[in-house]
Amino acid sequence: MRKDGTGRRFREIILSKQFFIVLTALMCLLTLLCLVLVFLRFIGIGSFEVKGDTGYTQGELISKSGLRRGDLMSAVDTKKAEKKLLAECPYLKSVNVKKKFPNKICFEVEERVLGWYLRQGDDLYALDYDMTVLLETYDEQSLIDRGLTELVLPELESAICNDIPRFGHGDDHLVEQTLTIIDVFRNHEVKSRLTYLDLSNRFEIKLTVDSTFEVNIGDMSDIDTKLITVMSTVDRGKEKGYAGGELNMISPTAFSFDGYFEAEDDAETVTETPQKSDSDAIEE
Repeated sequence: MRKDGTGRRFREIILSKQFFIVLTALMCLLTLLCLVLVFLRFIGIGSFEVKGDTGYTQGELISKSGLRRGDLMSAVDTKKAEKKLLAECPYLKSVNVKKKFPNKICFEVEERVLGWYLRQGDDLYALDYDMTVLLETYDEQSLIDRGLTELVLPELESAICNDIPRFGHGDDHLVEQTLTIIDVFRNHEVKSRLTYLDLSNRFEIKLTVDSTFEVNIGDMSDIDTKLITVMSTVDRGKEKGYAGGELNMISPTAFSFDGYFEAEDDAETVTETPQKSDSDAIEE
């Protein structure tokens, strides 16, 4: 019996020591956590970081966010900073402001990419690929230098920055159809070579490729085949030395091409009527 009692007391002593160790560890952890919380409450912003491609400098983003080095990290309202950045920086498509331990603020940004411009009277408006107006200007050359495509919309009424242009006299069906057509050209490889796209009549769409090759593409039927034919025709025309030309396309298999050469005194025009829609559309 004594032996059993001694063993029981020994186990109690061991358990009490383990309990004391665990309790001490928890108290130390709690104390450390409190110290960290106190530290974070009074620590200021020490640095900033920008992730993502953008034309805005880090200094511009910091200034427009309303945040400053030294501001208390605990007082930073990331959602408020995001809204302020989107309001102050029209070229930003999205922004995510994050706190990074211990005292860094990170801006994760995605920028809008300009792809089109509109003409309304003497005013010019630059739009991103999602058709949002971002810039009003009178300097057309600057838009051309940036590789933007001039876009003609049906019955353009107004263009306001940070909004989609209004056109079609409130005809939602016309607007929807036009935006669908724009999306096709936006996602096609021909977009990088387009300098002009006229959608004022969706049954007689006109475009200019590489600045000097004017195309009447008709409607949107067989559009992929038509655009492939357009690009191959232009490329073959350039190989033959044409400086430009006119391509009238009723269907992918029936079209005419009038190319011209540049000369010092005048231009020589050559008319060809290919009957193929593949890369052999223009033959010697």
